[in-house]
Amino acid sequence: MSQHSSLLIAIITMAMASAACNGTSDEVAEADFSPYNAADQPSSSQPSRTDNAQLNPCSLLDAASDLSEVGTFAGPTRKDRAGARSCVWQLERDNPAGEGLVIALDVRDDQTVDSLTDVGGGVRPGAINDRTAAEAPDPASNDCTLAIELDTTSRIDVGIAAMDDVNAACEVAREVAYLVEPRLTKA
Repeated sequence: MSQHSSLLIAIITMAMASAACNGTSDEVAEADFSPYNAADQPSSSQPSRTDNAQLNPCSLLDAASDLSEVGTFAGPTRKDRAGARSCVWQLERDNPAGEGLVIALDVRDDQTVDSLTDVGGGVRPGAINDRTAAEAPDPASNDCTLAIELDTTSRIDVGIAAMDDVNAACEVAREVAYLVEPRLTKA
């Protein structure tokens, strides 16, 4: 298991446990797009538009290996929606009333990071490795979207839903983004 997978599992486990202990929070914590030392991250260059058109979001995350210690995930399920090529993984829960976790990867060929919509928690700029990124937490639903630039006209969104705490959802989105980014097409 890679260093990123182990860290992702630890963050998801801590985030879910923290949300369960603390309840929900309407206050959105400031984003920290640097959970690792930048020198430890593989560098990436921007993919070309042609490469992005072939990008399959379902190929970017393998729940069986990347998330095996978190639990069993249904999916990936391909759901092209709202102008995006999307792929969704959902944590299978023993207790239907318990906290959930849904991970979505949405490739948006005609939307930039700058077009990420404020859904109530602001839009915070940042970077994932060498790529421009922005985060949009939704405190009303406790969801979080982290957009990562693919090129000057497109992006991929990491969406986290069904958690009980917006800050935990954004932490998980960042971890998934750092896992997925090195797998994105290189120029």
